[in-house]
Amino acid sequence: MKFGIIGNYGASNVGDELILEGLLATIRKSKPAAEIVVLSANPSHTREKFEVKSVHKFPAGPRSIFSYLLNGNFKKTKAQIKECDYVIVGGGGLFDDSSFKAIWIWTVQTYMAYSLKKKVIMYGQSIKEPRSSLTKKIIKKLFKKSSFVAVRDEDSKRIIKKLIRGKKVHLMPDLLFFLQPKFKQAKENKIILCLRDQPGKPQDFDKNLAKSINYLIQKDEALQIDFLPFEKDSDERYHEQIIEKIAEKGRVQTRDFTEKRHKIEKLFSESKMVIGVRLHSVLMAINTETPFIAINYNPKVRNLLKTLGLSKFVIEPADATPENITQLYKTILEKEDQVVKKLKEVKEEQMRKHELTVSSLNKFIIN
Repeated sequence: MKFGIIGNYGASNVGDELILEGLLATIRKSKPAAEIVVLSANPSHTREKFEVKSVHKFPAGPRSIFSYLLNGNFKKTKAQIKECDYVIVGGGGLFDDSSFKAIWIWTVQTYMAYSLKKKVIMYGQSIKEPRSSLTKKIIKKLFKKSSFVAVRDEDSKRIIKKLIRGKKVHLMPDLLFFLQPKFKQAKENKIILCLRDQPGKPQDFDKNLAKSINYLIQKDEALQIDFLPFEKDSDERYHEQIIEKIAEKGRVQTRDFTEKRHKIEKLFSESKMVIGVRLHSVLMAINTETPFIAINYNPKVRNLLKTLGLSKFVIEPADATPENITQLYKTILEKEDQVVKKLKEVKEEQMRKHELTVSSLNKFIIN
């Protein structure tokens, strides 16, 4: 049996790499003898990191089509997918029409699998309400034709079932929860910030975030602030913009970008709180039982945390004022034992649900 995996892999994005790691671990546990090929933006990196066969994803623009035809990558990728029994379109917000360029790329990848008459599994997806009729048609067509659909939150399930009457849609945990941390809690007086720039953010968002950090530093003379990028370059640039607005820069540390899961888990396990805009920084916090404040840059953040029963730890960008952030920070620390207990319960429940989803997928594959 051979699986092809499609997603935003090899693109220096920690969240997507965690999804792939969880997906590979799932397949290897469920089907140890299965052959796997991953379509990647950087196949050599993906091969080396995950010890898996990898080829370039299908081209989605005129220039990439021309170059792929010249260098033979299109032929290689097509040949690999043609051999697959199933193609898994891996999780995340791939079909988010905030960027039509992104939705076009993943439509092309999925369409190519269908054109080669492959059974497509939509696995771990997040879907928000389509903004345009074109996006709605694309999502409806791609998901209707899929053989198995599993989404990460209740709202995504509702949207797909509304678009495609009668379609069976499974609710599953994010694939991160299949990956168990190996570090014990060793909390230091440190906060980790995992931020990303947001199109359409409130005008005073950056200023308010910096004010919040300045306030926390002033109230706790021993507090250390660590900035950890989850996407190379873009997050690093944005972090520098925020750091410029922080008064006591000597209390701030900028961590180097890393995709090494255990290194990130260790940093989280040593921190007393995470303030995250990146979704997978929040999910990593849950997985390491680290209290967090999530800023809802995209509906998938609130929708997923609502499904997990953790929406009280989410702040909307418009509400991310120094007063609201610092008040939630104080409230969480005052009830830290209860919060950590809740995160542990959520993590354990997600692990159980993951096993159930895998069981349903296995039955589908066997049948």
